[in-house]
Amino acid sequence: MSSSPGLPLPGASRIEVSCIHMRPPPLLVLVLLPSPLCAQSNWFHPSVLEKPEMRHALQSVDARAGAIVEEWIRLTEIPAPSGKEQARAAYIRSEMEKLHLSEIRTDRIFNVSGVRKGTGRGPTVVFAAHLDTVFPESTRLEVKREGDILRAPGVGDDTSNLMATLEMFRALDRGDVRTKGNLIFLATAQEELGLLGAKHWLETSGYKPDMFVAVDLSSTQVWYGALRINQFKFFYTAPGAHTMESRGAPSPAKAVAKAISAVYEIPLPPLAEGLDGFRLPVINVGMLGGGTVFNAVPRETWFTVDLRSLDSPTQDRLHTTVLSAARRAAEEERVGFRMERKLGIDYSKALARSVRLNHPVVQTALATSNYFRKPGTPAIEPMDVGSTDANIAVSMGIPAVAIGAVREGLPHRLEEHAEAASIVPGIKSLIALAVSLASR
Repeated sequence: MSSSPGLPLPGASRIEVSCIHMRPPPLLVLVLLPSPLCAQSNWFHPSVLEKPEMRHALQSVDARAGAIVEEWIRLTEIPAPSGKEQARAAYIRSEMEKLHLSEIRTDRIFNVSGVRKGTGRGPTVVFAAHLDTVFPESTRLEVKREGDILRAPGVGDDTSNLMATLEMFRALDRGDVRTKGNLIFLATAQEELGLLGAKHWLETSGYKPDMFVAVDLSSTQVWYGALRINQFKFFYTAPGAHTMESRGAPSPAKAVAKAISAVYEIPLPPLAEGLDGFRLPVINVGMLGGGTVFNAVPRETWFTVDLRSLDSPTQDRLHTTVLSAARRAAEEERVGFRMERKLGIDYSKALARSVRLNHPVVQTALATSNYFRKPGTPAIEPMDVGSTDANIAVSMGIPAVAIGAVREGLPHRLEEHAEAASIVPGIKSLIALAVSLASR
């Protein structure tokens, strides 16, 4: 899963306008009238589901429910650590070819994309799900089934949504559903390394989509924002020495220890509220390493920092403080210092918050997600956050949203799990969203 002049400013309310379309009881359909704003910004109307071609497409998903889950399991068990997505990329490309998508491409970093041509005069909409997982090649990926629950590393993030997006395109073909605009299926690489695949594709593919949908969340979430995210790798260097000569000598290991301690002692602002369990702002040291043997001072050590906030002023202040702490540790320990910036996104072109929230891509995604959500569950609220491929689109001023097709939990953990049965309504929601957006 990965913010902009359009994100909340201090003191701003979290949600300005939210048109949530829940599934009405059948007898009330004709008497519930949308507000003028919702009528303008939500393009989904349940009547579209009654068209013969749509009914055929939706019914075909029901008919394939068992096969979809079996394929989802097989896809989960194809290793795809970030930077090594070739096997999954090849699988998705072969399925795109069976669908006869046009302009099928695999680029140099193994993004795979294909175009489902529209009839003309409609918007181009990208549906993106990422190929990679956070787990190394040595991780056991065998999926375990416990009733309706699937358990395996990567079974949710983002294999579930990759499977759902693939099946959505298949169902549109089975129903012979036509849209005015083009639909682009994009399977991105290296999302977990800092949204690198989406950035590369949007900057180099030559496509200029009108809307961008990142399918990379639980089906209980709709995100229309983009977090401020900075990622750094700090290096400390010295000549090194034998253990017996190390007393009092400059030590990159001591510098890393001192820097990490200083970084974690940086005071953070109060936790932002209403973030569905996320604890922001946050500073996290995710990796550290260095040295080669037990009995020597390491010549080089390093650690990484992932810094995330909801707004630019907070991010900028924390950014400056983190860099200062990292440099000060090097000076105090008399070692060399250098830094690599791993991720930093310019959001100066992002649309204003109210524009992003009220754009049809967000309000239509909200309406379809609520229409197909699990009965008896709370209404889905839009959240002005984001940590997905949609961040890149937001930064470029492209109307974007992040959604999900499956009820899932514990992403990035070995205990990751997902509800098998939830993928069917999730796929139907994607079908409704794609047709509603690309048929205007």
